[in-house]
Amino acid sequence: MPTQFPKPTFLHRRSSSLAKAAGVYLIAVILAAGALFSEAMLRGITAHPVALIGVCAVLISALIGGPIPGWICLGLTAARLWFVSLDRISAHAYGFESGLVIWAAYVAFGAVLIEVIRRLQSEKRKLLQHDQRLRLARRAARIWFWAWDLKQNTVRWSRESGLNDQEEIRELALESYVNVRVHPDDRQMVQTALFEAASLNQRFELEYRILDQRGEIHWLSAKGKLFVEDGSAMMLGMASEVTLQKQADEVRSHFHAVLGSLTEGVCYINTAGEIQYMNEAAERMLGYSSEQVRGKQLHALIHAGCSANDGNSCCLTAAIQAGHPCNVQEETLTTGAGEKLTTEYTVAPVISDNLTLGAVMMFRDISERKRAEATLRASEKMAATGRIAATISHELRNPLDSVMQLLYLIRQSGKLEGAELQRLDLVDQELRRMNEVAQQTLALHRQSSSKVPVNVAKLIDGVTLLYGKKILAQKIRLEKRIDWSGEIPGFPAELRQVFTNLIVNAVEAMPSGGRLRIHIRHAREPAGTGRTGVLVALLDSGAGISAKTKRQLFQPFFTTKGEKGSGVGLWASQGIVERHGGRIRVHSDDRLGRSYTCFAVFLPGDLPESRPELRADRSQNQRAANPSPEQPTAA
Repeated sequence: MPTQFPKPTFLHRRSSSLAKAAGVYLIAVILAAGALFSEAMLRGITAHPVALIGVCAVLISALIGGPIPGWICLGLTAARLWFVSLDRISAHAYGFESGLVIWAAYVAFGAVLIEVIRRLQSEKRKLLQHDQRLRLARRAARIWFWAWDLKQNTVRWSRESGLNDQEEIRELALESYVNVRVHPDDRQMVQTALFEAASLNQRFELEYRILDQRGEIHWLSAKGKLFVEDGSAMMLGMASEVTLQKQADEVRSHFHAVLGSLTEGVCYINTAGEIQYMNEAAERMLGYSSEQVRGKQLHALIHAGCSANDGNSCCLTAAIQAGHPCNVQEETLTTGAGEKLTTEYTVAPVISDNLTLGAVMMFRDISERKRAEATLRASEKMAATGRIAATISHELRNPLDSVMQLLYLIRQSGKLEGAELQRLDLVDQELRRMNEVAQQTLALHRQSSSKVPVNVAKLIDGVTLLYGKKILAQKIRLEKRIDWSGEIPGFPAELRQVFTNLIVNAVEAMPSGGRLRIHIRHAREPAGTGRTGVLVALLDSGAGISAKTKRQLFQPFFTTKGEKGSGVGLWASQGIVERHGGRIRVHSDDRLGRSYTCFAVFLPGDLPESRPELRADRSQNQRAANPSPEQPTAA
């Protein structure tokens, strides 16, 4: 059964009590009787004022009691006037027509007078009703009016403010109002805004804080306009309390700030599966803005591989239908660019008063973690392969040294001639090359605990020796220009890893052949710091690198090789160069016919000759790198 609301009292017609009505009618009768009595007393006078007395009686009755007493009084006086007119006609005072005209004029004038009074009272009643409605509306909406008298510099406001119910004074000087009622932090702002609006004749609009009698803070939204009339200026306006709105805005702002600071994506959907909100992280990962996707189906937009109607296979639908949170370890979402995003997400239903309103989906991008895991597995395989290769190289060096020693003895025997000696020289060269490859493999695996003197030119020679067969197989012409063969302090294994990555990338960029130029020279740092060191430039004639790719080139796990690349080579190389205090830069052009890529590596530091430990390490490295051809090298 629908609720019956009471009708407001101001909509009811005002009904007088019986005693009040009887009193009003009695007054009307007395007035009419007084008019008749006056007429009887003045019968002997020629100018009888019956009509005048009757009109006065009608007017007083209508003003006091309303139209009904007025009509009663008019009826009584009109009847008496009718009999007076008949008496005068019989006495031949005047003709019948003249008496009838006087009577009709009196009745008509009395009726008009009663109607005018009725309409005035009706308009007054309507104004009172409108005023009562307005007061109720202002109280319900917490709106009140204020006025600033610029001449007297005082502020007045209405009772409906609701902030000063116990306050007797609702008029204060502007200075007192600002210093007493306005919050200290907003006083200067309010005063400045008021005087600027008054001086420039502009509208005044401002939100500020005031203090009530208990010292509590309330937010007000005030608007006003300046009016000038007869030299008097006054600003009239209205104000409303917006404290709850401000508190809600503050909570909403904190809510959005918290969600915006999360690194995980947050997406809220309603029970129909429509997206209602996404935080900044979700917008960044999915490539959509929250306004762009609001109201769209999440399954059709980013969760295309799952049906919204299948609650058994979809975590989102199951959370809404069953009302229980669920977690998915790995799921693929579709971004705005059509790319696949590997995520891990949790879905929790939003329940209020036992009613499910929707669900919140929190997800994180695990693509980098998956790539990192794959790279770690590949690195472990490479490390294991490197250890095996180092073990094999170590074990091969002893037999190689023995064979080289035997060849040396055979050559010294003097029993071989001509072609046999040439073939023996070829065998010796190949054995020495095998020895160098084994030595470079060992050096690649060996790690240093502190910086040692490093000859960059010889280090790069070792790298090109390892990949010489691949370079020749791909018909790549290798050109070296070594203008400086000095030494710098560093970690040989790490620097070898840097140049190995750069040379391998250059070779893979030229699958159909090309030219690889390596230039080593002594130079100052390009940044202009004045430091000197070695500058190594590696220039290839490959397809080049686009500007977009070049901006992401040194980011971790970024690769242009697809599944073949791990995306950590250049990132790790940059870290190694920076740990040595150097810099690595890249220049490239991908225009057809003019493509190239050049990596420039600067490594600072001339080797200080005053440090004996570095000189000893340098001598030991030189002996290890250049074994005597006449003597076998110990493994």
